[in-house]
Amino acid sequence: MAKYNMTKDGGMRMKRLLFSSVLIILLCLILLSSGCGQKPQFTLTIGVEGDGTTLPKPGKYTYGENTVVTLKATPAAGSLFDHWGGADGASVSSANTIVMNGNKSVKAVFSKLTYPLNITVNPEGTGTVTPELVIKAGKDYEHGQTVRLTATPTTAGYLFTDWGGDLSGSENPAELLIDSAKSVTANFAEAKMEIVTQPAASIAGQTLGGFPTVKVTTKADGTPIPNVAINVTEKNGLPFQGIKTVLTNAEGMAVFNDLVFYEGTYKLVFSSNNLSNIESDFFPVSVAGAGSVENPYLIHNLYGLMYIETHLDACFRIENDIDASDTADPTYNGGEGWLPIGQTETGFSGKIDGNDKTISGLYINRPNEDFVGFIKSIRTAVRQVLIKDLHLTGVDMIGREYVGGLIGGITADDTSLIENCSVTGHIAGTSSTGGMFGGLRGTVTNCHTDTIVSAGVGAWYTGGLAGFASSATITKCFAFGSVTGQYAVGGLLGTTEGCSINQCYAFADVNSLTEVAESSMIGGFAGWLQAGSTVADCYSRSIVDGKNSVAGFCGQLADSTVERCYSTGAVTSSGTHGGFIALTYGITSITHCYYDSDTSQCSDTGNGDPMTTAEMQDWENYNEWDFTAVWNISPAINDGYPYLRNTPAE
Repeated sequence: MAKYNMTKDGGMRMKRLLFSSVLIILLCLILLSSGCGQKPQFTLTIGVEGDGTTLPKPGKYTYGENTVVTLKATPAAGSLFDHWGGADGASVSSANTIVMNGNKSVKAVFSKLTYPLNITVNPEGTGTVTPELVIKAGKDYEHGQTVRLTATPTTAGYLFTDWGGDLSGSENPAELLIDSAKSVTANFAEAKMEIVTQPAASIAGQTLGGFPTVKVTTKADGTPIPNVAINVTEKNGLPFQGIKTVLTNAEGMAVFNDLVFYEGTYKLVFSSNNLSNIESDFFPVSVAGAGSVENPYLIHNLYGLMYIETHLDACFRIENDIDASDTADPTYNGGEGWLPIGQTETGFSGKIDGNDKTISGLYINRPNEDFVGFIKSIRTAVRQVLIKDLHLTGVDMIGREYVGGLIGGITADDTSLIENCSVTGHIAGTSSTGGMFGGLRGTVTNCHTDTIVSAGVGAWYTGGLAGFASSATITKCFAFGSVTGQYAVGGLLGTTEGCSINQCYAFADVNSLTEVAESSMIGGFAGWLQAGSTVADCYSRSIVDGKNSVAGFCGQLADSTVERCYSTGAVTSSGTHGGFIALTYGITSITHCYYDSDTSQCSDTGNGDPMTTAEMQDWENYNEWDFTAVWNISPAINDGYPYLRNTPAE
């Protein structure tokens, strides 16, 4: 019985134990399924604003609930840590920790280091200092910023000398690196400027001798002041070449070592901001060259043109265009303007190579003088005088007899050669007045004028190119403009004696004086051709208006020859007139010459044959004319009239 009872009791206990275990397992399973035994997890987001980094590094991290995270912010060079920001920046403790009791987002905020820059001026009130990126001194600058400082004197006679404090040297402007608080002093001193080397005499076109040198020092003790800008000009505004602003060196010297002047007399003016100007001595610059054919004198300016007068038998070459408008100044030669070259009995006897340069604005006011022009006269026959490739524009001159834009008069027998020259402007005189020559001898080739030529009451011989021509050979020349006179007035030539004229033309307004009752020998090309003159292959497009002996080509022909020529201009006259030539006398010859009867409103024959405009524009109507080498014709050129192949047309 007892054994049975023990077994029964043990079985009951075993059942109860198994039941309890099952309950515990079930309870644990329930608890596990509900998270029992694991803390909640939260996300920490770390960011950065500015220059720096953090630990942990910027990013996202997961932590369990109530985990305390230590944060560290490290600024980059030139920056400092300012505060923790972001949505939860306020949750970061003073010990840089944060409790993860929820999702958190923080940001390490860094800012630039800034330093003050304090600027003073010594002596006070003598200048200013301008920091390039600020409005006033004393503003804080970020670390690593470079500030450009410019010191400017404000008191007359004072100059900046050097920097003090945290900036040294004399460079101005100067740059300062801001890597800490800075204090800078700009030092100024009363200064003086003096010339230590005067400019020396030199030769035109060469570097000025002596190397003009200016020294700048402090007035108190003579300490050199470097980096001062010194400017140089010429007292009268005359041009020159070279570097015109030089900085003083460590010795306070500004050396001008590349100045180039041309012929003349000069005075330099040196200036610098805040200092009084100083002037050099006068110094001469001689004309370059030797005056020979191989090595001519070189002319660059008005002074050089004046130099020709002192060497009338020498050779010259014009090196650049020359403005001669100063001759119109009322103070220039007492208001008389340019003094014509050749003020001796022999006149000019040298050579001028104009080098295709232009002399502009030449003015002459000498109404009581004879032989007036750029060159007064050529009178010697000792050697051939040559003037070539020279151009005068905008001349304005008045003289009495023998007045010409280029030469007043050439009287030497057949020794002058004038080639490829031109004149524009206004020329006025009495007798023998012309656009280029008042009186002409010698040989003229490829020259032209576009001038207003006027002669007064009683004047003889007025022409667009020359007033009076004798024993001259004139080839491939032409004249535009207007010509007004009383006796022997022509678009190209006033009168000729024993001249040979070939392949030339005139296209001008030719008029006699309106204020006189009598005028004669008015021609579109020449007023009076006489004494064995020959004219071949020439034409006139001039409009002619006069009283007696008025014609489209020549007013009067005497003992001379004209062949293969024509005229087209209107002819207006109250007296004797003709379409081509008005009057002839002596032994004359007019061969194969024509005029436009439509435009001239003339119909006379014998002194040139009339043709209609249409006939004039047909080359087949010109007998014995050379349309291969001398003449040509085209509807697009010269209004359809024949033009000269070798002489530029309109």
